[in-house]
Amino acid sequence: MKSEDKNISSNPGIYLHIPFCERKCGYCDFYSVTALYKKEPFVQSLLKEIEIVGQQISAEATFDTIYLGGGTPSLLTPHELELILQALDKQFKISSDCEITLEANPGTVIEAYLRDYRKLGVNRLSIGVQSFNSWELQLLERIHSADDALRTFRLARDAGFGNISIDLIYALPGQTGSHYLTSLQKAVELQPEHISAYNLIFEEGTSFFVRRQQGVLQQKDEDEEFTFFMMTNEFLSGHGYPAYEVSNYARSPRFYSRHNYKYWQHVPYLGFGPSAHSFWQGERRANARSLSRYLSDLQNGQLPVDFRETIDAGTEEFEYIFLRLRTYEGLNAEYFKQHFGRSFFESYRSIINSLLSMDYAQWEAPYFRLTKKGMAVCDEILPLFS
Repeated sequence: MKSEDKNISSNPGIYLHIPFCERKCGYCDFYSVTALYKKEPFVQSLLKEIEIVGQQISAEATFDTIYLGGGTPSLLTPHELELILQALDKQFKISSDCEITLEANPGTVIEAYLRDYRKLGVNRLSIGVQSFNSWELQLLERIHSADDALRTFRLARDAGFGNISIDLIYALPGQTGSHYLTSLQKAVELQPEHISAYNLIFEEGTSFFVRRQQGVLQQKDEDEEFTFFMMTNEFLSGHGYPAYEVSNYARSPRFYSRHNYKYWQHVPYLGFGPSAHSFWQGERRANARSLSRYLSDLQNGQLPVDFRETIDAGTEEFEYIFLRLRTYEGLNAEYFKQHFGRSFFESYRSIINSLLSMDYAQWEAPYFRLTKKGMAVCDEILPLFS
């Protein structure tokens, strides 16, 4: 059931990984390839995966989110998207108010496609702007300009999208507070329903990681990252976008990302496409991080699963704490005791008291949550509960 006031649901969701990009960005560690000529066989394999998994899943489950991520889902033609949505509708019970999100790169958006996406049922667009500063976009190796981002937003509105999210990245090498403030200002001037703002991470295996090791790129230190986080939080909340998760801000709880909230609530979901993860009936599994392997396995009638694990009680408890404390709602101690059979406070008394004393957390019965100060360093805090 969906929360009456918030766009949150305990129904399962569906994630589809569309692994194609026109060019790989140097900071991105999501799986992608530039071999666009493989898009047609990929779509056919995706349809096959949906069919196989659909035959294994109980018909009782009703899915109320479909999220197309990548990669660059906006490289899909309307016909390809229609085939995918039809396959999902055939194999699964999809709710009438399903939130269907498509990630779009401003450098790939075609006006006619946006209108067709909307007609096909896509009702939420997530635009990967990242920055409204030209030199920062060049640094990030994005294929679009700031003008492209503004144009894409206007086209999306004209196409009928009433729920649009914008992605931003901060703490870039060489970025100043005033540079970043420009992006924040332009973002709120557009009045999207949702904004996601992420601290740049130098992920191992990316060219940014290598260039940092070589001394070509300089990472911000922890104090600088803290400053950027606080600037983001204070500016957006001051302009009508309160945070509901460490990196996510919405004009209203009605515009929370229903799909992403499933991850933070530990709600089951199915993932399709290379590198996609699923969490279903206490098991987590991951598809192979290889398009070639993905195509080959499905051509042979096999699921391209590379990893499986059963979530034991200890892992489930840690993940619940880890995920719930990323949200500003926090962890419900009454639910914790009911579900895990023990008191959250008695089990983690030392850690909790330390966080409370340093103003990293607060207690407002029945919720224990991180403060804004705690959220800024949550990546250091949350592993303490392992």
